[in-house]
Amino acid sequence: MQNIWSTEAWAIAIASCTLVLIGVLSGEWFLASLITLGCYIAWLYHRLLKLEQWIRKGTKTSQVYEDRGFVGIIIRQLYQQKKIYNQRKRKTKRILRLLNQNISALPDATVLLNSEFQIEWCNEPAKYLLGLRSPQDLGYKINNLIRDSALLTYLHNPGDREYIEIRSPVDDSISIQVKLVSLGGNQSLLIARNISDQKQLRESMQSFVANASHELKSPLTVISGHLEMLDAEDRLSDTGRRSLQTAQRQTERMTDLIQEMLLLSQVEGYRLAPDEGDRVSITELMVNVMAALEKHADQGRVNLEHPENLFLLGVKIELEGICINLVENALKYSTPGTPIRVKWEESFRGEYVFSVEDQGPGVEPADIPKLTRRHYRGAKSRAETTGSGLGLAIVKHSATKHGATFQIESEPGKGSRFSVIFPRYRCLHEQKQTARVIRLADY
Repeated sequence: MQNIWSTEAWAIAIASCTLVLIGVLSGEWFLASLITLGCYIAWLYHRLLKLEQWIRKGTKTSQVYEDRGFVGIIIRQLYQQKKIYNQRKRKTKRILRLLNQNISALPDATVLLNSEFQIEWCNEPAKYLLGLRSPQDLGYKINNLIRDSALLTYLHNPGDREYIEIRSPVDDSISIQVKLVSLGGNQSLLIARNISDQKQLRESMQSFVANASHELKSPLTVISGHLEMLDAEDRLSDTGRRSLQTAQRQTERMTDLIQEMLLLSQVEGYRLAPDEGDRVSITELMVNVMAALEKHADQGRVNLEHPENLFLLGVKIELEGICINLVENALKYSTPGTPIRVKWEESFRGEYVFSVEDQGPGVEPADIPKLTRRHYRGAKSRAETTGSGLGLAIVKHSATKHGATFQIESEPGKGSRFSVIFPRYRCLHEQKQTARVIRLADY
């Protein structure tokens, strides 16, 4: 800094000496001032003009020049900023190159879209899975290249569904799962995955379960019939009667297990479209649910509360399965004699919430994430009750099929609350709503 101002001081001193010399020799002090000042201004303008040319060329570090005056301060500041910018630019390019290589190596088709759903970039799998070409298709809207009504609806309302399944535009026999991920800055990433093998495996498993269950039903029906005939026999000893009752209980358990396996195979691995399903009245739904629960001896402790004139868009038998399984679990695992609250309500976001709350022993926090697994039953449940362990798995998969969320809240010793939250696009209602509270015994 000291050298800079010394340079300017020397320039002013030289100009002053020149002014004095010209004024003494010519005697024209005004003319001497004009000449000296003009030369000094021309010298400054020349330096500023070089600075402007350097800036106009992009402040290239290879063309930087030395200026020992105050202009040098500006040059050095710009040089440092340009140097830092170049370093960041090289680092960003390196990161983007690595990111591009990694994304390109992904087996899933990946497409970068802007706010207008125009293609900005796509990787290699997108070419053979979605039929996109790069760079020919860059700038085109993806819904103009892949003409599918489900995809168009999903692009405009991605919040309604986590993903969709469509046919590949390249090969109609290929099923692909499409998911849209928001990146911020009006950009989104469309990820498509080939799920043909998974879908075929799922269909094979469902077919196997259905066939196996069908084949098991026939011998079970015969066994049940013979057990009923033996039950009507008066000559059975007490030991034989107890053995018969045990066989009957196991037969009923096997029948229930087959029904649950069939239901689970129907709801697993599939999601309804937002507009798919029947208009189901919640009032009629709960009438059927309560009728199915009449076999329980302590049914009177169930308190039901729901608004009238509410409707859901979905599969009626599966919605009934959700409600029946949750209420039956509450009756089975809660403390006898304690009330069970069954409630339908509309949240402030317009979602319908079905909840079952009991005052039972509760669930340990470590067991809560495991409850929806197939055949999982806690140590306490295995010791005190019988069951297949498929009930909550069915509830979870049925909820997922309808786009709903299944939540479990529990605290040991203070009871549990099981909730299914249905999204707004499944919720229908009329203008008039009146709440009613009934007990199971009223049905």
